[in-house]
Amino acid sequence: MIPRDPPSKILLLIITYLPQSFSLTNDFLFETFKQYGEVKKILIFERGKTNKAFVEYNEVKHAISARRNMIGKSLTPQGGRLLIHYSRLKQLDLEVVDHTRGSEYHSDDEETQPEQKSPLKSMTLPNSIPVSLPLIKPHSLEEQPNNGNPFNGIQNITEESPTKAMQNDSSIFSRMETQLRQLERILDDDYEQEVAKIQLTQLDPNEQAIQELLNQQPSKFLRVSNLDERVTPRMLYNLFNRFGHLEALLLKRNIRQSILQFVNKENAIIAKELLNNVVFFGNELRILFQTASNALLQPNNPYDEYYQGSQTKFKIVPLSRVLSFSGITQLLEIQDMVKLVGKIQEIKLDSQNIQITMVDIYEALKVISVFSEYDYKGNKISLTLK
Repeated sequence: MIPRDPPSKILLLIITYLPQSFSLTNDFLFETFKQYGEVKKILIFERGKTNKAFVEYNEVKHAISARRNMIGKSLTPQGGRLLIHYSRLKQLDLEVVDHTRGSEYHSDDEETQPEQKSPLKSMTLPNSIPVSLPLIKPHSLEEQPNNGNPFNGIQNITEESPTKAMQNDSSIFSRMETQLRQLERILDDDYEQEVAKIQLTQLDPNEQAIQELLNQQPSKFLRVSNLDERVTPRMLYNLFNRFGHLEALLLKRNIRQSILQFVNKENAIIAKELLNNVVFFGNELRILFQTASNALLQPNNPYDEYYQGSQTKFKIVPLSRVLSFSGITQLLEIQDMVKLVGKIQEIKLDSQNIQITMVDIYEALKVISVFSEYDYKGNKISLTLK
């Protein structure tokens, strides 16, 4: 998910499906996010079923790390999925209104302690009416001229009459109310735009994938994605050549994707039917037909690896977890080698071959990819599915 704004020290958290019984607090968020760097401030805004919170770090790199590690995760086992964006606020101001809770955190030589902010700092005027001052003026608000700032004349209030002080006091609260309403509008606008963006980013990839599936036309080229980083070109070739005569392939390691070229589209159809969505080295293979115009098997960068195997034709059979090895004399040694690749359930041995039953077909596919036509001590292993 690509954030709308460039990285900043302030993260906007949109928390969905949080259980009503769970009490979301600043300290809880602090304990969750402090592992990625020094947290400066936290501010929670509640919006019905959805909670929004801001987390401000001292450094941008810590915010980047937190977003990268926490996005998409849940705060609790019962729910509270995190959608995280960089906020467009330039600094986080702990102005408190009815539905907000703000805390400021700081580090000393021993440990980081939270300092709860009271709603407003108070000072006593001659008429004994407490006047509350906002903590920090938001950068995004319009700058007030010096002669219009309600706090420029604070030092002079003590010299005025109680009546005039009362009038100034009323003016101060009026201006503060206006500023807080402006701050709320800014935060609400930030929230609404982020939610709209999240909805778009969630829908667009799904719609694109659906359209791609609907537009599929069989061809002799397949695009295989979601590959595990351990998979090599030779392993892919050995696997797919078992279920359709494969000519060559190009592995794009940087995007964990491969383009496969079969001798004809019939072989490609069979391979796709048998191997699409199966688990291979822990990852489900995602297989789509690729048009010839977009299936060039020419390496374009250092991450691309072109591979062309032995061109051996295998009899295409259904997937099976039973493997038969022959063509070598050291059958017991092969047994020990297979154990290093996959989990074995049963072994049957005779003078000519060794039959190994794996725990499931996914373990069998791993063994096929590694040991098909494997040269062992000058002999080529013959491996067939039973």
